[in-house]
Amino acid sequence: MKKWFIFSLIFFCISFITLNAYLIWKKDSKAEHTVYVHDWKRVQERNIIKTLDTKGILMPQEEYKVYFDDKDKEFLRFLVKEGDEVTAGTPLIEYATPELDQVRDTLESDISQAEGELSSIDEYIAKLLDYQASISSSDSNYAYEYDSVFAFEDDFSFTEDITDTEDTSNDVIISQIEQEIYKQELEKSKLEDKIFNYETQISLINEKSDSAMIISEGNGIVKDVNDQLGNPVVTIASTSLSIKGTLTEEQLKKVEVDMPFNATVSGDKAKLEGTIFDIGSFPENEPEIDKKNVYPYEAILSEQAEALPIGTTADVKVTLDQALNVPAVPQNAIVKQDKKTFIYFLDKNGLVNRKEVTTGLRSGDLQEIKEGTEIGQVVMTTDQSHNKSKFATTMQPTNLKKNTFKNLSSKEKWESFLIGVAER
Repeated sequence: MKKWFIFSLIFFCISFITLNAYLIWKKDSKAEHTVYVHDWKRVQERNIIKTLDTKGILMPQEEYKVYFDDKDKEFLRFLVKEGDEVTAGTPLIEYATPELDQVRDTLESDISQAEGELSSIDEYIAKLLDYQASISSSDSNYAYEYDSVFAFEDDFSFTEDITDTEDTSNDVIISQIEQEIYKQELEKSKLEDKIFNYETQISLINEKSDSAMIISEGNGIVKDVNDQLGNPVVTIASTSLSIKGTLTEEQLKKVEVDMPFNATVSGDKAKLEGTIFDIGSFPENEPEIDKKNVYPYEAILSEQAEALPIGTTADVKVTLDQALNVPAVPQNAIVKQDKKTFIYFLDKNGLVNRKEVTTGLRSGDLQEIKEGTEIGQVVMTTDQSHNKSKFATTMQPTNLKKNTFKNLSSKEKWESFLIGVAER
């Protein structure tokens, strides 16, 4: 009798445990069970910025090379020496020629041509500004015809083709217009310098009837003077600096012209900012088998660096993509099943709920959530295998701050107070 009772008790216990285990682990089981949530985080509003790190050197943005053609000209003297600081219009070389009238006529012709190009650029910029003003940046979709807008002049066009898709936003179009205007303003500035250069040379010819002068096209420091009159006879490094460096083959696939960057220089707290201006299509050195290629790039500074010597090394961080003020969760809160993406969140009723979400940009441990969640929602970051289950978790007292209570409504404050009293 005693053995029968013991065997019956053992059988009952085993059956009870087996049945409960089956109900707990059975898919879509209606049996209620509680999961202990070890780690959880709230969905936060964050800036997610995907960057690429590389190196660069502060170098003169441009070098002006001055050439001297001794045909029908007699070299008289250099008017500058190495290390001299010059500005646009500074005389560099004096020479004599019997054909001063022809030189004057050539300069006047060059002025007329440059003024014509300048007028075309002004018209093009005016059209871009008018079109920019007609676009509302608040609209999400772009529904205009590109060809009728951007093909104003044969000589000017965007460096990147714009594809008419449903996802193209007006903000992107406005940004590209601003970049094109910036490039045209640079071209305009160069033409204005040329015109000033030609006018100065004519003025010098008129003052000295027996000689003419070659003058500087821009501001800078005389880098080299060739006393043997080999071309270029004078080289001028501009005082405007840019960051120049190289990209690996992998980096070249990711970095594009007009991407923003910031850079830091050792021992200097100030951050340098600007955009990628140019990327070389060909390797810096002759390609060789089993040798990795690097490609030159140049980044233009939005503000010139002060008191930084040429050749200073900079740590450059290029912004490849960014999503600002977006809902974000830790990467370990994301669960992928059957080509779908889910998060498990904890609701106010004490249940774990699984919800499909649409993800966006990822950088480091942060993942952008485009659709499916909201700021402040509590998500599980471990043990995401339970759905529609009750949960228990420890308090996180470090999250209890005055601002947290201030953000609660009066109703939520009273509900929390009464629940606390009832549970007590």
